[in-house]
Amino acid sequence: MKPQFTVDGIEIQTFTEIFDTLVTEYKRIYGADIDLSQNTPDGQKVGIEAELEYDLQSFALALYNQFDPDFASGEMLNKIIKLIGITRNPATRSSAAVTITTDRILTLATGYTVADENGQNWVTTSGEVLALGANIVTMYSEEWGKVEALLNTINSPVTIVLGVISATNPADAIPGVDEETDAALRTRRNKSLENASYSTVGGLYAKLANIEGVTDLQVYENDTGTAGQLKDPTTGSYVASVGMPIHSIWCVIQGGTVADIAETIAKNKTSGADMRGVETTTYLETLIRPDGSTFYYTHSLEYDRPTEIPLYINLTVTRKDAGVAIDLDLIKEKLVSKLYGIHENSQANELYGYVYQAGTNFIASVLEISLDDITYTDGQLLSDFDEILLIETANITITEVV
Repeated sequence: MKPQFTVDGIEIQTFTEIFDTLVTEYKRIYGADIDLSQNTPDGQKVGIEAELEYDLQSFALALYNQFDPDFASGEMLNKIIKLIGITRNPATRSSAAVTITTDRILTLATGYTVADENGQNWVTTSGEVLALGANIVTMYSEEWGKVEALLNTINSPVTIVLGVISATNPADAIPGVDEETDAALRTRRNKSLENASYSTVGGLYAKLANIEGVTDLQVYENDTGTAGQLKDPTTGSYVASVGMPIHSIWCVIQGGTVADIAETIAKNKTSGADMRGVETTTYLETLIRPDGSTFYYTHSLEYDRPTEIPLYINLTVTRKDAGVAIDLDLIKEKLVSKLYGIHENSQANELYGYVYQAGTNFIASVLEISLDDITYTDGQLLSDFDEILLIETANITITEVV
């Protein structure tokens, strides 16, 4: 009798199984001649009861699956991953340098608000004392996550302050980071389970991935005695002329503080391994002498931050119905939601899936991508070992055909 626990987990009934069981039981009680067709009150009552029972069993199945981090979602996933010592990377706010021009000395209170042309609010997070004339004030998006604003678009004061003549942003806003998705968090959790005793590089990767604020990384190695060799973790093959010293590692890390990165690398890299990177730092390890006094061991460390490479997209969309407009802004929004990892290549055909998330009232074609906005391809573009591709709204061109 379902629902039941089995060696494969919990099994529930389908809606049809529940409905048929209720019909059988009602006929057993009231007789085989009872009319339970859908157009009768009794039949509709059985349908409602079957739906309620199915919803209850489905809830039990969903609750059961929430205890598995590979299937959990939302707040339940947040609770489960705490058991292994990691947390979801939170969203950060976008920021913009806004020039506020005044005709007098004045003070802007915390929460002073200016809206952009898209109706998005930008606020101050502390009081600002302004001099007569132009003042640069850092303002933050009211909403958390990746909020964009092009130059000269944050120019509509919402908070009225006597003496403020105008406001504008002379440069594009710096987008924040959206909260880590369930899928990305599950992937990071699985990588964090790498056992350092089996793989030094895998263990170092897992430790770095657990640093608060780290959103992506790659750890490369040259485990040969030949300079220049790099072992590509995605293929396992060696790539020559990459500039790797012999027996070395190369950490490319997005996010995280320098202090946390330095401590993690120092404590988890192979002793004696050389390093590569333009970012240099030190970690002071405190050691205890036999007499109880302390001294410091200095670790000199190198690593790199990924270089963001703009990905340009050209696309043609054709209306299925000439009278039904296509939401071009929504298409761009869906394309921007595609996030690449470090050293992840871009395949043009893959992006059609994001385009059609914006609707089905059009036909998308001739989708091409470029790294320089000059040469376009409908195939694949490669990113280097320390590069991460980035799609921005300003770099998407859509041609609409009515």
